[in-house]
Amino acid sequence: MSTTQKDSKKAPNDIRIGMNSRTRNVIKYATSVMDEQKLTELKFSAVGGSIGRLLDIVEVLKVLKPGLYQQNRITSVAYQTVDSNNTLLNQRLYPKLEVILSKDEPKNKTEGYQGQIKEEERKKIEAIMNERKENREKNKGKAPLRGRGRGQRGRGRRGGFRGRRGGFRGRPRRGDSRPRRGDSKPRGRGQGRGAPSRARGRGQTRGNRGRGATKA
Repeated sequence: MSTTQKDSKKAPNDIRIGMNSRTRNVIKYATSVMDEQKLTELKFSAVGGSIGRLLDIVEVLKVLKPGLYQQNRITSVAYQTVDSNNTLLNQRLYPKLEVILSKDEPKNKTEGYQGQIKEEERKKIEAIMNERKENREKNKGKAPLRGRGRGQRGRGRRGGFRGRRGGFRGRPRRGDSRPRRGDSKPRGRGQGRGAPSRARGRGQTRGNRGRGATKA
């Protein structure tokens, strides 16, 4: 159901609220009807789950447009399901709320009558509404905060950077002679597992590889 169902037979101040109606758009339309078309009365109606939205719209309008009187009327609407032979299959009842906002005080005051809001109370509510609106405008351009992962590690590739505790998990880079955790000394081509004197030198023959100098 649209916000203001366009119908040639429907008066511009007859506003029906549906589940898809937006509160801001309805308030804007109702305000323009009273200001531009100089109408002194607004008629609202809502059925079932849209009644709560209608109440919010009415309360906001009473703050924005001071001096409005309110009359409420509660009825019920029956929705029926019939077959091809027009036989009743199912029937459900839904509550319906009708609200009339008027600049003129009604002559016949029903049980759902509500008078004007006191100006002091109206100004307090209006100040709260303006403050909330300013806060929304300030927070519009701010980017939303993102939560951190577990322990600031993230979910990168395995063997990648894990954080400050372990450094890189993969193999050391080529040419990196720094010892890793658990290694007593770096292992390169020029050093074996034994003492340094057993390493291969440049001036030695291949037959004496790794055994040091020959005996005289």
